[in-house]
Amino acid sequence: GHITFGDPDFLNGPTHALRVCRALHEEFPALTFDITTRIEHILEHPTVVAELGMLGCRFAVSAVESVSPLVLERLEKGHTKEDVVAALAVLDEAGIAMRPSLLPFTPWTTLADYRELLEFIDAQDLVAHVDPVHLSIRLLVPPGSALLDRAETQRWLGPLDAANYTYTWANPDPRVDALQRQIAGVVEAAARDDEDVYQTFSTVRALTHQAAVLPGPGPARPHGRRPPPPRLSESWFC
Repeated sequence: GHITFGDPDFLNGPTHALRVCRALHEEFPALTFDITTRIEHILEHPTVVAELGMLGCRFAVSAVESVSPLVLERLEKGHTKEDVVAALAVLDEAGIAMRPSLLPFTPWTTLADYRELLEFIDAQDLVAHVDPVHLSIRLLVPPGSALLDRAETQRWLGPLDAANYTYTWANPDPRVDALQRQIAGVVEAAARDDEDVYQTFSTVRALTHQAAVLPGPGPARPHGRRPPPPRLSESWFC
């Protein structure tokens, strides 16, 4: 009943992608599918996205990663926070839900950045669209990473953890690393207990405000702006 096109470059060849999806829909008209694609490709191909919606696409996984200009620049993502909002509009028009994948904890992330990301998710009514594990993801720097060629990397890079095939690193603000460890524990327990995503998000946001010594926020609730998206039985992201 459903197929996942997991290639993150699905819309690198939009003509071929449409050819495949048209043939699939013609033979199996009730079949639905999801795709993984870049924010910039959603914006470059709005008419393709619209047709994909008509052909049965129900959601699109896209590597939003962050809404911090500095983090997006360091990761060379090729999009901005404003681009994400525009891509959401394109997908809304096509009837396709966005399932953002995130990389919120990096050497450049500040507590203010993380709070801004959470507020963006809430304001855009995306709480149900984000698998809670994404709220805890920490940058991996494997041997051969392009980040190793940058002079500024030496300011935060630690020794190689050979067993996990990644270099260790520390955020300049130890509160950020401590918060990441807290949140990782929260989302792991939430996944194990099948906790409601709004409860998990509310806990994460409360911990973030506590780390920044700010008044506790109220609980997160649906805004009704976007319907809850379809979900896979197992979290999947690029």
